[in-house]
Amino acid sequence: MERLSDYIQGERVVRELRRHAPEALEELACNLQQPLSPPLERAIARSLKDRRVPDFSASEVLMPVMMKAFEVSPAVMTQEELAELEANCNCCEVVGRCWQAMRSHTDVEACCDFCPNAEAFMGHRGE
Repeated sequence: MERLSDYIQGERVVRELRRHAPEALEELACNLQQPLSPPLERAIARSLKDRRVPDFSASEVLMPVMMKAFEVSPAVMTQEELAELEANCNCCEVVGRCWQAMRSHTDVEACCDFCPNAEAFMGHRGE
């Protein structure tokens, strides 16, 4: 019964939003502070991982929050370096996991386990 409830509260809602209100789904994905039910949060994370939220840009939504967590200012980086980091972020394989981590304010050590830009962020930490 729990799986059915999760489907109704998560996947079904995301599927309906994707079909009838894609802008609302994008808005939910872009607002990291928006309270969501656990099934809906998991469903959105899966949709991000599968690239089913077409206008979602990880480098615009997640990278600034990740940089803040690492205590890195974009001002200390060259435009070329920022562009490379943004490209890495936008093609990240674990964007859904990152999205959930940024929503829950996961600590930097845990982010180092999955973020493709973690090494670069650590190199600029505190500058």
